Amino acid sequence: MALCACLENLRALPPLLLLLFFLGLLSVLKLSFAILRWLYVSFLRPTKNLRARYCSWAIVDAELMRNLIKINVEGVTRVAHAVLPGMLERKRGAIVNIGSGAASIIPSDPLYAVYAATKAYVDQFSRCLYVEYKNKGIDVQCQAPLYVTTRMTSIRRSSFFVPSTDTYAHAALQWIGYEPRCASYWPHS
Repeated sequence: MALCACLENLRALPPLLLLLFFLGLLSVLKLSFAILRWLYVSFLRPTKNLRARYCSWAIVDAELMRNLIKINVEGVTRVAHAVLPGMLERKRGAIVNIGSGAASIIPSDPLYAVYAATKAYVDQFSRCLYVEYKNKGIDVQCQAPLYVTTRMTSIRRSSFFVPSTDTYAHAALQWIGYEPRCASYWPHS
């Protein structure tokens, strides 16, 4: 009965108001879907069994990379090309690059031009590798945190927006094998 009354009231509206009502309804539905998707991806989506999917894996420490190769961009490229032949041979693998919100969210920060440009390269390089290798069993992903505490920073404890390295690593593992680009720590998304 109430639904019939609502439909009757809608028919009485001028066509322009009716159009605006339906556009508003579509906007609310789109926003609701986006929120529900975010909730599922951030909290409910099951993690993949990384050991079963990729077998052995390694983490290349940013400090180790800095000592091995002086330029970050060149380092990411060299490591990717060093590990890809074995992954192609096994027909499986994952490359996870760590980008930064500085490359896309706040690219205009003063004195961050080189850092933001380097991280933008890492993001674009990762997305290109994703497209190139996704049909060959290799997942490539760029995770872009806003902030993560490290032993080198003055921030020693984690907070809601600044996770510890352990907290970030736990969150990051849950995203491997899904989207090619993500902010894996949910407050950053």
